Amino acid sequence: MVRLLIYGYTTGVRSSRSIERKCADDVAFRYLAAGAGPDYRSISRFRARHPDALAGVFTQSLCLAQQLGMVKMGRVALDGTKLQANASKHKAMSYNRLVEKEERLEAEIAGLEAAAAGLLADAEALDVAEDERFGSDGKDTDLLAELDRRERRLARCQTARA
Repeated sequence: MVRLLIYGYTTGVRSSRSIERKCADDVAFRYLAAGAGPDYRSISRFRARHPDALAGVFTQSLCLAQQLGMVKMGRVALDGTKLQANASKHKAMSYNRLVEKEERLEAEIAGLEAAAAGLLADAEALDVAEDERFGSDGKDTDLLAELDRRERRLARCQTARA
């Protein structure tokens, strides 16, 4: 479940129903689910049961990706200026600069944790909205409503012909 949620959220798929649908349609989701197709209720309940742990896992995975050099945090600027470089005593880390940088990094991590909590809250709101739209046990692929609508249309056509 954790693999599905992390991959889903990083690819922009936040709804439990969408993740369930992707487990049937998308090869990457199918691989991460080990061929099993979890029900959207299971995904939603898992996320609702473990919000703090998931927020921590999101932060840890980002830190791990940063340590492995897969992502960089900060700004990227490209410039064609070439300068002769020398070792600078101003760039060396003093204890005070180290403490300041550590505090800045802790603030960034707190911001990431808040963003992860917001992401989880957004996914929960999507599930609640879909529950209201399709019913608590309904899926967006249910054919009952479509069949019922077509049957009513057929009955109207038959009464109009009669």
